[in-house]
Amino acid sequence: MNELKKILLIAAALFSVQSSFATHLVGGFITYECAGGNEYMINLRVYKDCGATVTGTFDDTAFVAIYNINGDTVSQLRLPKGPTVSIPTNSTGNPCLTPPAGLCTEYAEYQGQVTLPPILGGYTLTHQRCCRNYSIDNISNPGSYGNTYTIQIPSLDTNCNSSPQFQSAAPIVLCANDPLNLQLDAIDPDGDSLHFEFCDILAGGGQGGGGCNAVIPNPPCPPPYAPIPLIAPSTAQNPLPSSASPISIDASNGTLLGTPDATGQYVVGVCVTEYRGGIPLSTARLDYQFNIVNCISNIVADMLTATEDPTILCDGKTVQFQNQSSNFNHLRWDFGVPGIFTDTSNLPDPVFTYADTGLYTVTLIVNPGWQCSDSTTYDFRIQDAVSVSTSWTGIPCFEVQQIQWEAQGNFRDSTTFQWDFGSNANISGWNGLAPPPVTWTTPGWKYVTFSANWPPGCQVVIQDSIQISSLSANVDAGPDQTIASGSSTVLTATGGSEYFWYSDLPARYSGRFEPTIFVQPERDTTTFYVVVKDELGCEGIDSVRVYLLPEIIEDPLVQNFISPNGDGRNDLLDLSNVLEEKNAQLIVLNRWGKMVYESSPYANDWRGQDQAGADLPDGTYYILLKGEEEFIYKGSVTLIRAR
Repeated sequence: MNELKKILLIAAALFSVQSSFATHLVGGFITYECAGGNEYMINLRVYKDCGATVTGTFDDTAFVAIYNINGDTVSQLRLPKGPTVSIPTNSTGNPCLTPPAGLCTEYAEYQGQVTLPPILGGYTLTHQRCCRNYSIDNISNPGSYGNTYTIQIPSLDTNCNSSPQFQSAAPIVLCANDPLNLQLDAIDPDGDSLHFEFCDILAGGGQGGGGCNAVIPNPPCPPPYAPIPLIAPSTAQNPLPSSASPISIDASNGTLLGTPDATGQYVVGVCVTEYRGGIPLSTARLDYQFNIVNCISNIVADMLTATEDPTILCDGKTVQFQNQSSNFNHLRWDFGVPGIFTDTSNLPDPVFTYADTGLYTVTLIVNPGWQCSDSTTYDFRIQDAVSVSTSWTGIPCFEVQQIQWEAQGNFRDSTTFQWDFGSNANISGWNGLAPPPVTWTTPGWKYVTFSANWPPGCQVVIQDSIQISSLSANVDAGPDQTIASGSSTVLTATGGSEYFWYSDLPARYSGRFEPTIFVQPERDTTTFYVVVKDELGCEGIDSVRVYLLPEIIEDPLVQNFISPNGDGRNDLLDLSNVLEEKNAQLIVLNRWGKMVYESSPYANDWRGQDQAGADLPDGTYYILLKGEEEFIYKGSVTLIRAR
C-alpha cells in the first residue's frame, strides 16, 4: 500500500468519530509588527489539510490571549478570518516532483490591532486550537494533540519592536532521497539579525471538555506550554528522517540541508529569534507539516529548434534561443563553439551571436547537478544575416520626378521582393528588385517600404523616404527697388532656362518670357513674380518689390519732425491731426523706398526705431498713413537725435 492510500484510509476511518472537532491542522505561526505609538498589528496564520476527503473549515474567528510575565490576562482578541489561500500542489521545493493526487494544503490569516504600552517582562501572545492530522508519522496518536502558536513582545519595549516575519509559504511536499536545499523565507522589519534553529512544537487544546482541554480554548491558556514528544528516532532538533546524516538548518538563513529518506508526514518546529546588539528580543515559531513522498520525475529538457520554427535562424549569426523545458529549477546552455568554454548561458531564453557561420551542436541541460536532470541537443546551421539597402536616382522635384528605385543585398536563394510606394504613386506596389520609374500626384515627403522574403518564412523590411519638392528651383529675382511715380526700371532674374513674369497689380512690361525685362508700375508699389524652370525641368518662384515713391504734399498741420532723445518734446510721431480712423496703418519708408517700420493700428507711438526696435539713423523718412480702403496721408518726417 503506498503512502497516499495509507493517508486516505486513516483519515476515512477516523472521520466519523472526530468530525465534530477534527480540523486537520498542519501548522501555523503568530507574529506581530509595530504600527507606531504602542500599537501592534497581530498576524496569525493557520495551515490545514483540504481536499474532497477532508471535512471542517477554518474558524470564522480566532482567539488570541495576551498575558504579562505573571500569567495574568492583559487582553483578549477576536481576530476575523481573511481569505483562504491554497498552496499550489506543485509546491514541492524541488521541480523534479509530480505530487501524488489528493494532497492539498491551504491557509487563512487572522489579523487585528492592539495597544500594548511597555511593561516589565513584556507580553506573551497565544492562540490554541485542536486538532492535528491522525496521519502524522513522527507523533504518537497525533489526532489527540492540538496546536499552540505563541510569541513574546520584549520587556519594556519602548522602541515598539516588530517580530521576525515569515514570508512565502513553505512547500508542502519534499522528495525522498533527494538532497534538500530549501530556504525558509523570513525577514525582520527592524533589520535585526536572525537566528534559525529546529525547536519543539507545542501542544494546545484538546478533544473536548473545558478550559485548556477544549477544542478551542477561550481564552487560550497562559504559559508555560508543553512540547509534543516525537517518536524516536525523531527529536525536535532532528524531526525529519535521514539515515545518512541528520537534516540540518542553516542558522544564518534558514536553509534546510540534508536528504530525507523515508516517506510519510512529519511535523517540524522552526524557531527564528531576532537579535539586536547581541540581545535576543523575540522568537517566531513555525509549526509545519511536510509530506515526504517518492518523487516521480517530470523534468523534460526541450528547446525550440529550426525544424519546429525555421524563422529563428532568420537573423543570421545572432540567434534567439527559446527554452521549452518543463518543471525545471535552473538550466545551462552550451552553444557548441569548439575550443572555448565561454559559449554558455544560464538564462531561460538567451541570445547568442556566433563569430562565424557553420554547423553548431547546441546543448540544453535542465537542473544540472541535481538527481533529476535532463538534456537535449540540436544542430543549428548558422548563416550570414541578410543585409538590405535601397537607393534611388532621378530628379526629386514635382515637375520632373521619374524616380528610379533599386534594392541591394546579399539575398538568399528563392527570395522574393515587394515594394510599396503608397496610394498616390503612379504604381502603388511592385514585385522585384528594380521597379519602373515612380512619380507621385502630390509633392511632399514620400515613404517607401521594401521587403525581402525568403524560405522558410524569413523577412527583412526597411523603410526609405524621399522629399518631392514643388517650386524648388533656386531662383533669384534680384533686390527690391524704389522708383519715382511714372518711372520704369529693369528687373533681372537668374537660376533657370525658362522665365515667366507677372505682378500683383497692373503694370507695363517690355516682355514676360526673358530673364531681364523693363517694368513700369501703373499706380502703386507693386510685387513682381518670376516663375523659372531650370535645365532639369524643376520649377521655382521668387518675387521682387518695386516701391513707388508717393507724391509728397506736405500738410503744415501735420508733425514733420521728431527728436526721440527723451526730453519729452517731439519724442513721438503724433499724427492726431489726420488720424481719423482707429485702425489706420502707419508705413515708414527710408530714402530708398524700403519699408523700415509698420504699425497697425497706429497709436502715435513711433519713436524713430525700426521693426526690431533698433534706433534708425538720422535723416528724412517717408510716412504713409493708410486707412481701411485708401491712404489718409502721405508725407515726410525728419529724424534728428540731439548729440
